[in-house]
Amino acid sequence: MKKILTIPVALTTLFFLTTISSCVKNEFDAPTTTNVDPDLVVSKSISELQAMAAGTTPVLISTNEVIAGVVIADDLSGNFYKEIIIQDSTAAIAIQIDQSNFNTLYPIGRRIFVKCNGLVIADDGDGNFQLGIRDLQTVGRIPSGLVPRYIVAGKWGIPVTPKTVSMANISNEPTQTLIRLENVEFSTADTSLPYANAATQQSQNRIIEDCNGNQADLYSSGYANFAGAITPSGKGTLVAVYKQYAGSPELEIRNTEDVNMSGPRCGGGTGVSVGTGALMSIADVRAAYTGGSAVFVAGTKIRGVVISDLTTANITSNNLILQDGVAGIIVRFTTPNTFNLNDSLEIDLSSDSLQTYQQGQEVNYVSSSAVTVLGTGTITPNTKTTSFISTNLSTLESTLIKVTGATLTGGTSGTYSGTVTITDATGTLLLYTRGGATFSGTSYPTGTVSVTGFLSNYNGTPELIIRGTGDVQ
Repeated sequence: MKKILTIPVALTTLFFLTTISSCVKNEFDAPTTTNVDPDLVVSKSISELQAMAAGTTPVLISTNEVIAGVVIADDLSGNFYKEIIIQDSTAAIAIQIDQSNFNTLYPIGRRIFVKCNGLVIADDGDGNFQLGIRDLQTVGRIPSGLVPRYIVAGKWGIPVTPKTVSMANISNEPTQTLIRLENVEFSTADTSLPYANAATQQSQNRIIEDCNGNQADLYSSGYANFAGAITPSGKGTLVAVYKQYAGSPELEIRNTEDVNMSGPRCGGGTGVSVGTGALMSIADVRAAYTGGSAVFVAGTKIRGVVISDLTTANITSNNLILQDGVAGIIVRFTTPNTFNLNDSLEIDLSSDSLQTYQQGQEVNYVSSSAVTVLGTGTITPNTKTTSFISTNLSTLESTLIKVTGATLTGGTSGTYSGTVTITDATGTLLLYTRGGATFSGTSYPTGTVSVTGFLSNYNGTPELIIRGTGDVQ
C-alpha cells in the first residue's frame, strides 16, 4: 500500500555515520560504550506525547519533553525505511530520520531517548503517530547530521516481547506496536508466493487470516532482503508491527523469522474452487462463497457498473465497488486502478480469489488487464431506512443506498472526517469518511438531508460511504 523509495547504500556515508557516532564497529558488533542509559529524565510517556498531536497537522513541541522507548523495528532487512519505531509500556511511535542503515546505531532491542523540543508530531490520518521535523504541512525526516541532537542511545540487548492478540481484536491495539498472532495463515491465494516483487522492487500486500475468516494485510517492501522469499502454506504464528492503512489493519514483519507457519491449515474454504467458467451475476458469485478463501475457475466473469469514485480518495486506490443492479461486491486490484465512477465493466476473474476482508466480501488479485470497459452506465440508489439497512447488511452490502429525511451529527468539528451519525425516523447509521478524502475537512449540512452512498461492511457494522459532498442533498 506504501511505496518505498530507493535505498542508496554508499560506503562513504557509512564511514561518515560510523565516525560521528563512535557507537559501533560494524552491524554485528556490540557498542563499545558502557551498556547504560544516559542521564536523561523522561518527562512523558509515548501516549502522553501523542496526546499533544492535533490530527494530521504537525504540532511543534516547544517544551523540553523527553520520551524513551525500545526499538521494535529497524532497517536491517529493508522492510522499514528511514523510520525508527520505538515502544514503551503505553504506546509506540515512528521517528522519521534521513539516515540509512541506522540499525548499526539503533538496533532492535536498544532503548533510545528522544529530546522532543523543536520536533513536530502528527497523526498520519490512520492513527499512526510520526515524530520528526516540520516539512511544510507534513512530518519530515530529521537530517542525519541533526539526529544526535535529538536521539540519545541507551541500553542495548533489551528483550522485545510482542503482545499476543487475536485477529478479531487486532484493531483494538495501539498502532505501531509489536504484536503476535497465533493460529493464522496466508490466504489460499497468497501461499507459496513471493512476499514482494524483488525483480521490480514493487511492494506487495498478502492477506493473513485466522480460521474464522478475520483478515489483515501483510505489507512487504520490494526492497526488503526477503522480498523474493516464498510465503509458507501452513498455519502458525506471526509477529509483526501493527499499523492502520486507509482505516484497515496492516502488518509489517521485520524479517521472515517473524513468520512461523508449519502446522496444518484451517479447514473451510481452503483449496475450494468457485465459479462456472462463464459469465455470472454478482449475486450468484456472492452466494458461491462458503468461507475462507477460494479461487475462481478459469473463464469466470462478472459485469457491473462502478459505484465508487477514486477521484475523491474516499476509497483506497486498489479498490472499486461494482454493482450489477441487484448486488454489489468489492473488487480489489493488484495495483491502483484507473476506472471511473459509472464505468460499465466486464471482469475476467480467472484464478482470482473470492474471500472476505473485515467481513466484507470481495474478489481479490484482479489485474487491470483483465477488465474490459463496455461503456458507461448508471445505478439507481435503493432508498431504505437506517433500521432496514442495519438488519439487512448481508444483502445490501456493496450496493448504492439512499437515506432520506436524515440529519447528520458528530464527526470531527462538524466535518465529514471520520465517523458521522446519520439519524432518520427509524434509527441511526454510521457515515464514514477517510481522513485522506478530498472533502474530509468540509463541514456537513446541519438541516434535514438525503444521503447517498455505497454500503460497507466493517466487521459486521454497516457504514455508508459517500463519493463526495454531492451525495448529501
